[in-house]
Amino acid sequence: MILYTLIVRSKDGLALSASTDFNDEGLRDVKESKKYLKFLAKKTLQFPDRCILHTGTHTVYLLTALGVSYLALCDSSYPTVLALSFLNELMKEFLGKYQAFAVNQARRPYTFIDFNNVIHSARQRYNKPQSLSTRINLAELSEEIRLRPPHIISLAEVQPLNGFHSINVSKATVGPPLKLERISWFGSGMILIAVLLTIIDVLRAEASSNYGFDDLDGPGAAFHSIIFAIESVVRLFQVAIYLQGSKKYHKYMWVCLAILILSGLSVYDLRDRWQNGLRFFVTGALVYLTVQRKHEMRLPDYNV
Repeated sequence: MILYTLIVRSKDGLALSASTDFNDEGLRDVKESKKYLKFLAKKTLQFPDRCILHTGTHTVYLLTALGVSYLALCDSSYPTVLALSFLNELMKEFLGKYQAFAVNQARRPYTFIDFNNVIHSARQRYNKPQSLSTRINLAELSEEIRLRPPHIISLAEVQPLNGFHSINVSKATVGPPLKLERISWFGSGMILIAVLLTIIDVLRAEASSNYGFDDLDGPGAAFHSIIFAIESVVRLFQVAIYLQGSKKYHKYMWVCLAILILSGLSVYDLRDRWQNGLRFFVTGALVYLTVQRKHEMRLPDYNV
């Protein structure tokens, strides 16, 4: 059975939540195993995202995702596939309930202790495996474990040396790096429209360049040609930022937004309201999509 669960922030081992419905008073072997679990909780960055630590009478399972580590202390006879599935379910619930910003801003231990209600409910179900048979495909889970077995941690790797934790902070990584979420059908539509608008602006820039500076009152056709050319280049750059998705380029997205608004206003009278509205909408939509685009979770889906 699952005896104890602990959720920590990976970078520093700060406890975020834990199960509070298990009393280990008088259970010496459980206390000893919990000690190793807490040692491991402070070193999660040194290990791959899925690990197992055998303490003798118990087994500790570790699952790490997006800066948060989930640990479970189980009887040594408890099935590995169910233990990892349990942690995977907690991971999904925790990431769905709490934002990464809130986790990073936590300063006190057990800031999210209210999550113990979720832990308690999941533990009750997983401690009665027969009730899970209709919800979990054990064959698929076992195949996933066989293809990508968890890393085995030795007690020596987590036990402090002379009462002090090792200062070795090298990080092991397993599997591919985090990937961005796939572009939605709406995002694909905005990209297509943006490219079409870019082609139109290039054609208008070429057409306007054939006129002189003095054929219109105020800014001449050559000036409009320059504005159209700038719009086409900046709009393509905006699309490239969205496709690339890195947050370090987000500041350039705001620069693109400002340029496209100013250039759009400067040639506002040369387009009808529908053309102007479409351009402003596509510009704003790409900014929103870029800011909202997130990373996919790297961990496998256990179909829980």
